[in-house]
Amino acid sequence: MEKSPSTSTRNVLLDTGVALIGTVGSRRASARAVEDTAGVPHGSVRHHFGGQSGFLAALVEHVFDGDRATDGESAREVIARWLGADRVRTKARYELMLLATRDDALRRAMVGHRDRYVTGLVDGGMSRADARQLVAALDGLVLDALLRDADGSDADHDPGRLLRAFR
Repeated sequence: MEKSPSTSTRNVLLDTGVALIGTVGSRRASARAVEDTAGVPHGSVRHHFGGQSGFLAALVEHVFDGDRATDGESAREVIARWLGADRVRTKARYELMLLATRDDALRRAMVGHRDRYVTGLVDGGMSRADARQLVAALDGLVLDALLRDADGSDADHDPGRLLRAFR
């Protein structure tokens, strides 16, 4: 990944990590592979993140920051982006979720970010229980679309349908 003069090494490592994890999986996206692909010196992950654990925690933050809806973006548009332009990022998020099932610190970070979505729905008037179920259901919908190589435009993967069911 080519680095522009204004892009920090830290951000290059994060972007490269997301791209590698989302394309080749977490087992093949070692710190060395990320550094080599990013074109930065070996030891950069350790220098910027304290090691692999710190890097994975930062990747969770980076993925969720990129997943957020932009101003005026509907849930349907967000999911279309996750399954389209941001498909690799979405695959990386699911890889990180699986890693989080075996790593308590990563699990806490992942749950904390997911709870931000829940809080946003609660702030919009939904009960906490319904909000948690909706976030989990949307995750299932997106994962199913990835598995079926769908882009979210078909009726089976329509987030609007799911959202209406919670009203």
